[in-house]
Amino acid sequence: MQIKFSLTILALISSLTTVMGQESKNELQMKLGFGSIARQDLIFSPFIHKDITPVNIGLQYERKGNFYQQVSLRYASFAPILTDPYEFIDNNETEVTNPHYFTLIDLDYWFGKEIRASKKTATTLGAAFNADVQALNYSYGRVGSFGYYSSFGLGGFIKHSHKFNERSTVSGQLSLPLVSWLARSPYLVNDDEFIKNISSHSGVKTFFAFLGDGELVTLNTLQTLDFGINYSYSLNTKWNLGAAYLFEFLHSKEPKNLLSFRNSIYLTTSIKF
Repeated sequence: MQIKFSLTILALISSLTTVMGQESKNELQMKLGFGSIARQDLIFSPFIHKDITPVNIGLQYERKGNFYQQVSLRYASFAPILTDPYEFIDNNETEVTNPHYFTLIDLDYWFGKEIRASKKTATTLGAAFNADVQALNYSYGRVGSFGYYSSFGLGGFIKHSHKFNERSTVSGQLSLPLVSWLARSPYLVNDDEFIKNISSHSGVKTFFAFLGDGELVTLNTLQTLDFGINYSYSLNTKWNLGAAYLFEFLHSKEPKNLLSFRNSIYLTTSIKF
């Protein structure tokens, strides 16, 4: 009995040693940082709206196996204002102007394969799905306008990493949608279709109603590009610390021109398992 028990314990220890000796295939990363935006949407205003925000967070899951997979979710909130806040009179009451509020959510999924690898470098190429949802609240003194932008794109990505030593790795990636489903606010901001879409007073129904008014577009109508650089420092076999930079470009010409530049700088921490 004791011999069988000892053999069982030895088998378990051997199994755990083998598993712990294997390279971790999964990595979960948390990002916190600052972001800046410069955005001009001629549907709402000829002005360029700029802001810097500390509300810039992200969560990313990465798996390296026979195929490469990455899922990332990012959230940012901006509050641009063209002038200093000022007071105005509304119904004999003193009010103060508010900034605009932009809420931006991005969801990306990458699926690819390493096409070139060595002890220090690796290049991965594959397909990318990109979702970009923006809720826009413009404030004009006593009145305001709600706007929206949503795009769901299919395209490709390329990622290249270089390992300087056992602890330090730098990587860069580029993602470009080629065809997208695009939904934007109408030219007149609030037209008959917009009023019909919000008549349900349900956020979920309204969102899908807005999406239903979208159209399938290609690069001649919508151009978006994500470019990032990442640095990772390995504390041990499980935990990494690092930093990341992300540049996001957006240009859409229908129904009126939209041009946006975003820059994000993150501090990152991740765990491998």
